Amino acid sequence: MSRKGWLIGGAVVIVVAVVVALIVVSVSGGDSSGDASSPAETKGGTEVAALVKGLPQADFAIGKPGAPVTVREFIDPQCPVCKAASEKTIPGIINGPVKDGTARLIIEPLTFIGSDSSSGALAIAAAAQQDRGFAYTEVLYANQGQENSGWATDEVLTGIAAATPDLDVEAWKTARTGDAAANAVFASSDRGTAAGVSATPTFVVSGPGGTKVITGAVESSEVNSAIEAVS
Repeated sequence: MSRKGWLIGGAVVIVVAVVVALIVVSVSGGDSSGDASSPAETKGGTEVAALVKGLPQADFAIGKPGAPVTVREFIDPQCPVCKAASEKTIPGIINGPVKDGTARLIIEPLTFIGSDSSSGALAIAAAAQQDRGFAYTEVLYANQGQENSGWATDEVLTGIAAATPDLDVEAWKTARTGDAAANAVFASSDRGTAAGVSATPTFVVSGPGGTKVITGAVESSEVNSAIEAVS
């Protein structure tokens, strides 16, 4: 089987270098017969539209391309702590250093937990092909189900795509099954390994003044202080 048909699996808290076992995942989004039902109404689209309004987006990134500081947020689509960071940490980063042009935030989807992680990561990567990787991720967290419950079905992921601001759903559906989405997820995994990421979310903050690493759903002020320190 080609690399396209595989995504890395494992536990959120184990070291990435140890995560060498692979789990088979269909690039079409996995089995839609999981025990988690799709939400009656996809949440988060309006809030995310307000959050990203007026900001440049490209691939998995949001913020000014020439910003002096880069923040890479390594996430797992079904990590509950990442959902908490989406609610607690991300808005303050976006409304602060990203909006003022000091920092650019880049989402790096990993697949530590299981098959729902893989389906979600491919969905994020497909949205990134339309420069909506960040926006899709934030809507996804507003609709996240319980770990390994089978919640990341085609129906749920497509509903998230429909709620993501300015995303062409039909083009997204095609992209989900392509090599580019799978390769993008593998590239994020490689960067996570290189950075020594062992848990999600992990924020790797890099700028002229060096690099700082922060793990967990911390207050946005902690990440913003790191941004200031490396600017």
